[in-house]
Order: sequence, then C-alpha cells, then structure tokens
Amino acid sequence: MRGFTPVVIMRAHQWANFAAFQVAWLVAVWSASAGLWWLGPVAVVAWVSAYSIWQKCARAEALLWLGAGLLGAMTDSLLVWSGAMAFPESAGPAFPTTPWMVALWINFAAALRHCMGWLCGRFMLATVFAAIGGPLAYLAGSKFGALEIHSLLAIVIAWTLVMPCLLLIEMKTRSGSGVGSEELEKMKGVNTPGGGI
Repeated sequence: MRGFTPVVIMRAHQWANFAAFQVAWLVAVWSASAGLWWLGPVAVVAWVSAYSIWQKCARAEALLWLGAGLLGAMTDSLLVWSGAMAFPESAGPAFPTTPWMVALWINFAAALRHCMGWLCGRFMLATVFAAIGGPLAYLAGSKFGALEIHSLLAIVIAWTLVMPCLLLIEMKTRSGSGVGSEELEKMKGVNTPGGGI
C-alpha cells in the first residue's frame, strides 16, 4: 500500500527476548571483567534454551546461531590479530577471540528474528544500526574492563561489513527452517492495517 509505513509493536515474547538478550550481555561482560569468563556462555545457553522451549519458532534457529558464532569468531579474531582490540588475561582463554565473545554473537543472533526482527531483510537500516550499535557495545565492554580497544574505527568498519553477511545468513537459514514470510512478519512485530496485534 502506497504511503503506508509498518508499525512495529513488541509482543510479550519479544519483550522477554529483549530482556534476556540484555541480561546475558551484561552477565557475559561483567563476568569476563571479573575473571569468571565461563558465566557468559552459560547465561547465553540458558536463556536461548529456555526461550526455544517457550517459543516453538526459535527451535529452528540453530543454524543461524552457529553461523553467527562462526562469523563473530572470525571477525573478532581478525580484530585481535590486526591489533584493533585485545583481551586482558582475566577475560579468559583467547584463540585469539574468547568463548564469551563468541557466545555474545550467538546471543545477538538469538534476538535477531525476535526483538530485532525489524532489521531482517532491511540491509541499509541494519548496516547503519550495526555501525553504531556494535562499536558502542564494544566500548561499553571496555569500560567494564572486559576488553581493550586500540582502534574504534576498525570495529566500526568490521560491523559495517559483517552485518550484511549476518543478514544473509539469517535469510539462508530461514528458508531451510520452515519460517515463511507470514511467520517472519509476526516475529518482526509488524502489523498492517486491519491486522491483529
């Protein structure tokens, strides 16, 4: 419909998804700074598992989580190798990225079709969002002492390049998960005139 802008309305499960996503991020970053790096992966596994039990549509997202974890591991490893960032010893074993950072990429992917569903398929919007939000999350992590940033510009560039790749992974895994366009619109929280809330 010409001139119509979709309205994004968060449903109860999306608010729960958003809250769990934020809490898991906080636990992962705080615990890494406190030398309890393993708590982050545990928190992510716990909430993603619980959410998958509650929301049937989330059970088919394992390939998305795996793809995001691998993409994130490569991205952060390149940032470490390039000298753009580093991890203190308290943040746990690094290969060269850390398990809790990989868990945070899975954490992000687990929110992508739910509380962040409005980004799916919108490459330009998602890229701008990632170029701002990604580096801000890394900056916040550095304030906790979980990582050290040596080049914020490199992190901005990395997220600008990686977000479209993550959306492509989302699209490819969606086609194999049985999630259709109608289900995705429900996940996004997009309502059309006359549609139910």
